[in-house]
Amino acid sequence: KEEGQRIRYRRALLSQDLGKMLLSARFLMGYSLPIDLSSISVPCAIMTASSDKLHGMEKVLSIVERIPGALMIEVPSNQYAHEADVLKEIRQFQSSV
Repeated sequence: KEEGQRIRYRRALLSQDLGKMLLSARFLMGYSLPIDLSSISVPCAIMTASSDKLHGMEKVLSIVERIPGALMIEVPSNQYAHEADVLKEIRQFQSSV
């Protein structure tokens, strides 16, 4: 669906040191957020795109629901979330806090 994003991921993966990437992946395999995020007291915005297959919408909603006052910002696509235009949404959030 998002050819530009696929190209970026491929370019990033091909430029990596394979050994370091594997070590990093192994280290992160067991990582998960704490269940209780209620002590977070700074303004938070969680950005997501329904086209993002890596971070499912249900997981994003779970995080938003567990952080008091968190705002979910849905952007048009995963690719958009990695482009300069996304700064508009980030600045809107920053100016609202």
